[in-house]
Amino acid sequence: MLRQGAVPAGAGLFGLVFAAGFVLGTLRELVLRHAIGPDVARLLELPVMITLSWLSARWILRRAGKRSARWQFEVGLIAFLLLMAAEMALGILILGRGLSAFIADLFTLTGMLSFLAQALLIVMPRLAASATGSSYGRTAP
Repeated sequence: MLRQGAVPAGAGLFGLVFAAGFVLGTLRELVLRHAIGPDVARLLELPVMITLSWLSARWILRRAGKRSARWQFEVGLIAFLLLMAAEMALGILILGRGLSAFIADLFTLTGMLSFLAQALLIVMPRLAASATGSSYGRTAP
């Protein structure tokens, strides 16, 4: 059973990260891809997206108040699952890529690193809570 408020907080975290990724991905494809190549452009985007994910998680935590470590994990997991669903839908509906192309990309170095950076979203609320030195996660749900 999910803890109270985890779904809206996870959806909020997803929305912030997806919006940032959509903007950066568009800039990457329109500007950087042709100048430095698709793989290097994706790799340059990763630290920016990880930082934005951390900042987004921190903002969500501040709005939600003190919550348990389990709640933080649930928020991150919900955000990650929504992100994966949106990535697949975007690839299929807008880019015309099938599920097999999505999976095949995971077996490239750049694709694997991108996926791992996205998977960090699962623990990002906990990392943000720990890094702020605040009392996030020290109280019961």
